[in-house]
Amino acid sequence: MEDDFGYEGRRRRRFTVLERLRLLPLVATTVFTGALILLIVTTVRQPISWNDALPWQDAPSPAPAAGAPNAPDVPLAHTPAPQRSGVRTSTGPSTGTAASTAASPGASSPAPPPSPSPTPPPAVQRTVRYEAENAAGSRARFANDHRNYSGSGFMDYENTSGSYLQWTVQGDAGPASLRLRFANASGRNRPMDISVNGTVVARDVRFDATRDWDDWGSATVTVTLTAGANIIRATAVSGDGGPNVDCLDLTQ
Repeated sequence: MEDDFGYEGRRRRRFTVLERLRLLPLVATTVFTGALILLIVTTVRQPISWNDALPWQDAPSPAPAAGAPNAPDVPLAHTPAPQRSGVRTSTGPSTGTAASTAASPGASSPAPPPSPSPTPPPAVQRTVRYEAENAAGSRARFANDHRNYSGSGFMDYENTSGSYLQWTVQGDAGPASLRLRFANASGRNRPMDISVNGTVVARDVRFDATRDWDDWGSATVTVTLTAGANIIRATAVSGDGGPNVDCLDLTQ
């Protein structure tokens, strides 16, 4: 450090470069301390304004509206979806393909599916009863000395082969079911042949024994009839003759 005298004759002290550099930390510490004191004083005097001015503090979230969904990513009802930049969204229904199809005069509408053919109702079968006492016969007599018969009585075959009963029935062309109601307490089968319009269609039809003459069983055969009147004959084929016959039921 050198001494020098100014114009006024006073002695001045000159600082070298090294001594000036040594003073920089002291100046920096003084400036930092002053700034820190100013920051503390400002914070104490205005705490609310300082807290609101903090740049990293998020603004308080508004209270959710009534009925709003809990998920933050789900938009509220009736809230339009956010639009992206440069993308135009359409709010109306898309009518491009449907409108062009409807407007094209040359477009042909698809043909309706074919209606299913109506299924005819099943044929209703009916049964007609022909009493044995009203049939023509040979070597068979009318009787009513046993119980549980229909009509006014039944027909009792003689104990001889070839005795028969014959009915004239009305039918349609096609198959038919013939059911003969009988009683046979002889203890043995009394077979008979069944013929339609003079042709035997069922031979040796079994008429097995029943418990007694008051107990009635049935034997059924299927035949083919012609339209109109048909002659049905039941002929005994054994020496015991046929059973007692109550009636003939025709189902077609």
